[in-house]
Amino acid sequence: MLKPPLPVSGAEAPAPLIRAHSVLLETRTLALGLLGFLLFDQVLLLAMLGFAPLLIAAASLLSLALCAALWRLRGWAPGAAVQPRTFAALFAGALVLFILGGEGRFFYANTDWQVRYAVLNDLVTHPWPWVYDTASGLTMLRCPVGIYLVPALVGKLVGTEGAQLALLVQDAALLTMLVALAAPVFAGISRPWLTLLLVLGSSGLDVIGQRLYGGSVLVHLEQWDELQYTAVLTLAFWVPQHALAGWLGAAFYLGWRAGKVPLAALLCLVPPLALMSPLGGLGIVPFVIAASMMELLARRIGLAEIALPAVSVLLALPSLLYLASGLGGVSTGASHYAAEVYVLFYLVEVVPFLCVLWLARGSWSLDRMTVLLSVALLLVLPFGRVGEKIDFMMRVSIPSLAFLAIVMAGVLRSAPAALDKDGQAARRIAICLFLIGLVVPIGETARAVLLPRAPEVRCGYYGVVPAGYPTYIAPYERVIKAIRPEHPAIVPIREPAKCWDVPWPDAARPGFPEYVPL
Repeated sequence: MLKPPLPVSGAEAPAPLIRAHSVLLETRTLALGLLGFLLFDQVLLLAMLGFAPLLIAAASLLSLALCAALWRLRGWAPGAAVQPRTFAALFAGALVLFILGGEGRFFYANTDWQVRYAVLNDLVTHPWPWVYDTASGLTMLRCPVGIYLVPALVGKLVGTEGAQLALLVQDAALLTMLVALAAPVFAGISRPWLTLLLVLGSSGLDVIGQRLYGGSVLVHLEQWDELQYTAVLTLAFWVPQHALAGWLGAAFYLGWRAGKVPLAALLCLVPPLALMSPLGGLGIVPFVIAASMMELLARRIGLAEIALPAVSVLLALPSLLYLASGLGGVSTGASHYAAEVYVLFYLVEVVPFLCVLWLARGSWSLDRMTVLLSVALLLVLPFGRVGEKIDFMMRVSIPSLAFLAIVMAGVLRSAPAALDKDGQAARRIAICLFLIGLVVPIGETARAVLLPRAPEVRCGYYGVVPAGYPTYIAPYERVIKAIRPEHPAIVPIREPAKCWDVPWPDAARPGFPEYVPL
């Protein structure tokens, strides 16, 4: 690493560099950089929907004004959140994580990426706005596109491969920034990187559930039951858009909880978060409501906490209408399962961790309200349903699972000599749970390395999903009129006979080990 030259007199020369690093990496800059990205997505969506340039310009200016107003608020933490060298190391680690997850197609990608790359291809190759001309009528892409819009904009300049690389860099940058944003919460902890690794390696006891059901331990382990709470690394590999949305909300909330992020900034985050993942963003809403109630009871709610979030809602309104279009085809309601399914799932995936929380209740690394609210949500989320059968519980649980992973990491890091009898028992149990659960992230990483790299996806969305699907597609006439393009390009469905040239093994199916070069 290059060092600045020694100053000629005193410490005058390096001072501007130090101040620049402090401003660049301070909590306020990181938080508003993340929020600014989400607001830029709102502007790009207007372009994708064919809004008038004047409205796009107005939305851009209003987004800048909102960020400027938030910048001037009191309540931001002073000083740098992380050091530049730490930030660079986090970015390198995030790149490795998403590369192993299949982004950039350097390694194996789970079959979810077939649709994801197809959607990105359509956003790059089709003119904005457009509709599909299908045999059943005109349809429109209607899915959370927040993760795709910036890479698609890059792809329109340099092609689809450039868009894929831009997606990789974007996701790594977002993860780096949100981890750096949450870092001050753990100020004073020695070796904070160890906490991060423990969180990344956290999982449930899925290998036990898989064996109880007689399934192979060589496949994706977390589909052994009709219910599922997803491990941190699995989320990064399989559904980065949902993971980043949930983790973004968690990072902002932790910043508020530590007194380093104003409540107004936390409130402004929620509306634009939906374009990246409605369910992932929804997972932080109970915590935001609790935070607002606490501030209200303390009489700390002012004009900024009302006016600035209202502006955020206004900017996100087109995306909320876009996501609400054609929702009649998406399954909603309550979920019902056999009693033995619930009992076995909670005995394997939840109860052992509740025992640790109970025994370590005097030394939680997060506050009591956050932990108890997380536990309550994990107990009730399986009863809800939006989309696929367990999508609701898997995605809405992301912030709660992140909070509990942080608490479990704190228990694992505890010095035995400083603990009472219950605390020492909690630590021993937590070590056993961590080691058993570590099978899941090890298995995901092993498949990423051993299975063949993801092939190029040459198709668009209808090439991968010929019948379409209500989660991604809405009939053009059912798109809410306020955001429906008036003169979209009509794109006929002309897809290649084969979307990829080589077999694409499915890690969730027992047959996939035949692809592993043993």
